[in-house]
Amino acid sequence: MASALTSIKNSSASSLRGYGGLASGLDRDTLIEGMTASTKAKIAKQQKKKQTYLWTQEAYRSVSSKLVEFSKKYTSYTNQTTNLSSPSFWARSSVTTEGANSSYVSVSGSSSLSDSMSIMGVKQLATKASITSNGNVSDSKLATGDINFGPESVSTLEGQSLYFKYGTKTYSVSLSSGTASDGFTYDYSTAESAEKSIARALKNVSIGNGKTLADVIGVQTTGANASDPTTALAKVNFTSKDTAGNTIQITGGTSGALSALGISDIESISEENKTITADGFSSELNNRTQKLFDSKTFLERVSGKGVSFTYNGTTQTIEFDKTRESEYSNLSDLANYLQTELAKKFGSGRIAVTPEGDTLKFETKIPNTSTNGITKDNTNDSSSVLSISSADVGITGKNGALKVESGESNRLNLTSSLINSGLDSDFSGKTADTELKLIINNVPITGLTYGSSMSDIMSKINSSDAGVTISYLQNADKFSIVSKADGSAGKIEFGPDDDSSVLFHDYTTKDGQDAIVSVKYEGSNTPVELIRGNNTFNLDGLNITVNGTFGYSGDTLTTGTEPITFNAKTDADTIVSAVTSMIKDYNEIIELVNKEVSTKPNRSYEPLTDDQKEDMTDDQITKWEEKAKAGMLFNDSELRGLSDSMRFIFDSGSADKTALESFGISTSTDYGDNGKLVLDETKFRAALASNSSDLQKLFTRQADSTTGDKGGVMARLTEITEKYASTTGATKGILIERAGSVYAPTSILKNSLQTSMDSLDDVIERLNTQLKTETDRYIKQFTNLETLISQMNSQSSWLSSSFGS
Repeated sequence: MASALTSIKNSSASSLRGYGGLASGLDRDTLIEGMTASTKAKIAKQQKKKQTYLWTQEAYRSVSSKLVEFSKKYTSYTNQTTNLSSPSFWARSSVTTEGANSSYVSVSGSSSLSDSMSIMGVKQLATKASITSNGNVSDSKLATGDINFGPESVSTLEGQSLYFKYGTKTYSVSLSSGTASDGFTYDYSTAESAEKSIARALKNVSIGNGKTLADVIGVQTTGANASDPTTALAKVNFTSKDTAGNTIQITGGTSGALSALGISDIESISEENKTITADGFSSELNNRTQKLFDSKTFLERVSGKGVSFTYNGTTQTIEFDKTRESEYSNLSDLANYLQTELAKKFGSGRIAVTPEGDTLKFETKIPNTSTNGITKDNTNDSSSVLSISSADVGITGKNGALKVESGESNRLNLTSSLINSGLDSDFSGKTADTELKLIINNVPITGLTYGSSMSDIMSKINSSDAGVTISYLQNADKFSIVSKADGSAGKIEFGPDDDSSVLFHDYTTKDGQDAIVSVKYEGSNTPVELIRGNNTFNLDGLNITVNGTFGYSGDTLTTGTEPITFNAKTDADTIVSAVTSMIKDYNEIIELVNKEVSTKPNRSYEPLTDDQKEDMTDDQITKWEEKAKAGMLFNDSELRGLSDSMRFIFDSGSADKTALESFGISTSTDYGDNGKLVLDETKFRAALASNSSDLQKLFTRQADSTTGDKGGVMARLTEITEKYASTTGATKGILIERAGSVYAPTSILKNSLQTSMDSLDDVIERLNTQLKTETDRYIKQFTNLETLISQMNSQSSWLSSSFGS
């Protein structure tokens, strides 16, 4: 807490101004300091008194906070795992199943009926309505596009970055390659596709307030044929769309991007010429020659770079070694090179790479096996998943060296468009813009086309009101659709004229069904058959989960089947942990209270003034204040009362005290412990096992004013915490009324110590005003004195001069 002592010498609003000592030779400032010393001493006295109040407030709050935290932890229903005052905490909450068929049922919770009911059989388990593909849904192919080993035109923008300054902030725009998670494909080959790709890159950069760079920066492209945007990209320009009056500049980028735009010398370009207006680049930049494509061979594009493959969850990178270019200079050699490197990474015989036309085909295989001395050739492995997971810039993507997208695999590519996802289906006559019509459970799934990614399609199905969840099981290469409704209430139906057959043309449907469980109650000869939509349900307070069937032959209970019964007992570990923690916290409060009430203050250490602190180090100040703070609550009557209340929870020799001791909780015999509690865990656990009911009552019994019963352990402790640290009601606990508490916000500024400090502030303010008045008066008087002496000196000089001549 900050010191209440402010600098005395700076407390006066008027510093020692005017002029002093010039004529008289008097040390005016020192004289005034001495003449106002009495008032300053009074201010220092009040400030020290206030600092003492602050430290006293801190001391009270340290105790009250402990009491509030104790109450919240052990007597509040918001802390169910430690609420020792709650009978339900002590209930027999550890329930287990017993019997030969107990493995078919799991149980948790607690119930007073657990001893009087049993499960006679489980006729059937609940299942949700579902649809599962019968065969593989993908074409199970992983192949590159047509690979060209000769020169090709390659974008110089792809994979590069540009830096734009908007207002006072600079943003980096990544000109990505490949296909994004929503199916968007970056392509810089034509003016039209490049404009869309760069605009998308701008949209990816947030500038706050829900806006992106695309909201304030536009992009314009021109094709090789200016009138045809589908021709090769020839010119890129950026324009300002800002309406807030902010300046937009292009300030840098990667060397490749800057070279492409003809501004490699960006550092030497003036601020004015970097500025982007509504008309676009400055004339200086607009007239630069842009080189947006390079001609490169396959080797030039891949040498020194890498491509990563993921095989059954393990990712490895294949490097195109610059020193081994001759090993991948044509399609056949490239296939051999990749085959060899993949074998090193994932094991021999697991992945086959073969040339097919101008493409490479990747297949997963089962390595050669030997049975009875006969070696079998590698066979196809339909269970393994292989994908091209990532690559350096220029290797993958629509226009990459391998002409294959990152993410392509021998399974569905969930980020590619439906048409290009590898789905084994007939897309004849369909384009990316063709609407994909899906109706599930009479709910249209809108906003989809054949250009939508499989990931987007599944997301829209799952977020719709169709009431189903669709998943792609990658390892099995199947679709799974499950109803969100439990049991027989669920259904999955497709529209009669929609396009669902494109996705789900060969599948098995399973109807939902409810769980049927036979339960018998004590005193009844007839079991009750329960029908539940879920395999987990509540049975008279117990949380039951059935996971297997037993006890039925067809629709009839089998005679002689051993039922499942329940064994409920107290959760001893949880209770012991809570009681141990409670006793520890209780003892800490006793120790803190007795330390505060018994520590004598050292009168040699008073609060320091700012002047005193100026002559001390931080360490010296800290040590001094530690001693000055000690003893703030010495022999405090309220803490004495609190100490006595906690020390004597139960009267000596009372039945409750005797019972508590018999259960393993006693008061320390060491007088210096001031009534700390001691737990004999062995004895306490034995009491829990043999006499849990009486132990529970001793802790949870409520006070009864009609009989004079003060209640059990927790009721008595609650009475103490409420008396001294209650945080509710018009009148709070004694300690909180005295010093306030963060747990009772209104008390922070409304407590007796704060009121006293507010009064001191008034006194200090009045004394500061008095000090200012005194100082001003003395300054004025000394100034007048200097003026008079100066005048007299002038007259004396004139007289001497006149008569001397």
